[in-house]
Amino acid sequence: MSCQSSYYIITMLLRLFYVMLTYFPVLLRASSDNKGKFGVVFEWDYINYTWPSAETMSTSGYVPGEDVIAGIKIYKDVIYLALPRIKRSSRVTLAAIPIDANKENPLLSPYPNWEMNSGSTCDAIQNVLSMEIDKDGIMWVLDARRVDNNTDCPPKIVLLDLNDDGKIINNFAVPDALCPHDAGCFLNDIVVDGDHAYISDTTSSDPGIFVYNRRTNEAWKARDETMFGDLEAVNFTAQGVENSQVSNVNGIALCCGGPERDFFFMPQTSLHIYSVSNSILKDRSIATGSNLHNFITDKGTKQGQSGGMMCDTDGNIYYGILPLDAVGKWNVKKPLKTADVVEQNHEIIKWPDSFSIYKNHLYLITNSISKFSKYGVDTSEINFRILKLETNSQSYIHCQDKIIS
Repeated sequence: MSCQSSYYIITMLLRLFYVMLTYFPVLLRASSDNKGKFGVVFEWDYINYTWPSAETMSTSGYVPGEDVIAGIKIYKDVIYLALPRIKRSSRVTLAAIPIDANKENPLLSPYPNWEMNSGSTCDAIQNVLSMEIDKDGIMWVLDARRVDNNTDCPPKIVLLDLNDDGKIINNFAVPDALCPHDAGCFLNDIVVDGDHAYISDTTSSDPGIFVYNRRTNEAWKARDETMFGDLEAVNFTAQGVENSQVSNVNGIALCCGGPERDFFFMPQTSLHIYSVSNSILKDRSIATGSNLHNFITDKGTKQGQSGGMMCDTDGNIYYGILPLDAVGKWNVKKPLKTADVVEQNHEIIKWPDSFSIYKNHLYLITNSISKFSKYGVDTSEINFRILKLETNSQSYIHCQDKIIS
C-alpha cells in the first residue's frame, strides 16, 4: 500500500472518529430524553361519533366542540371514555374506540349503543363522569353527575358486562339522603375493591366517600372535615384560567396490601393527600360514626392542586398537578415529600385528570376542562388528548393478593 493511500485511510478514520465523538453523545441524550416521557396516543380538535346516518347527525342537535372527554378505562384492547354532559347539546356520555384506531380525531362509538346514550328515559345512561372495570370485565359506571338541570333522573351506579355486549347486570339508584338529587349530587371518581366500590362524592353541600356494596346492594357515606376543599388552596391558575371555586374530595386511589389496603383521597382544592384503611370504609358503623377522623392520616402535601389519581401494583400513585401542567408520582412506602414530577409539559399535559393502566402503560386524559367549561374550545386546534407512559406495572385492580412490605 502506498504512503498516499495510507494517509488517506488514516485521515478518513480520524474524521469518522471526530464525527462519533461530536454527535454520538447527542444521539444518546436524545434517546434518553424520550424515556419516562408521555407520548400522544390520540388527539382531537373536537369530538364526533359514528352516527347511524348523516340525517341522524343533522337532526340530533349535535354541536361540534360541545363534547368533552373526562374519564378513561381500558379492557381487552378497547378504550372506554366518559363524556359528561356539560353542554345540553351533548348526545353521548359513554363511548368506546379500539386501541389501534387512527391517532387524529378518531370517531367514538356510543357504548353499549345509541339507545342507552339517548337519555330518553331514566333507564338510559344520563351523565357519566367516571367508571372502573374490574378483573371480570364488569364496568362500574357512575351515572351520577347531577350538578345542572340536564336530567330529572335520579343518580345511579350501573354495572355493565363488557364480555356480554354491555349487558346491564345491576342498576343501583343512589338514595337521595346520601346524595341529594335536586341539590347537586356529584359522584366523581370510583375505585373497586372486590364487591365494594369507594366513590368520591364532591357534592358541594355534603362531600364524603360514598361506599357501595354490590353483594348486599347497599350504600353509605363516610364524612369528615378532610373531605372538604381547603380555602387556602382555592386559588390557582391552569391553562390561563383562574380557579377560585372550592372543590371537595375528588381524586381517590386504592393501593395493594394485605389483608388490609390503604385508600387515599384528596380534595381538588387542597395540597394534602389523606389515607384510611379499606377495612374502616367497609365497616358501616365506623365509616358513618363520629370517630372516623381518628382513623384518617394526613400523608403530607404535594406540588399543587390535583384532580384524579391512580395506584399501580408497585405502590406508585400517579396524580395530576393542575397548575403545573404536570404529572406527579409518589411511592406510598415513602413520605409524600419524596414524590417526583414525572413530566411537566405545557403543550400536551393540559388539565391531567383521569388515568388508566393497561399492559404496563399509564394512559392519561388531558382536556383543559376548566377552559372548556368557561370559554368553550377552538375547534381548529387540538383540545383533547390521550397520552401514554411506560410504567412496567399494572392497575391496582390486579393486586388484591399482593402485599407491599
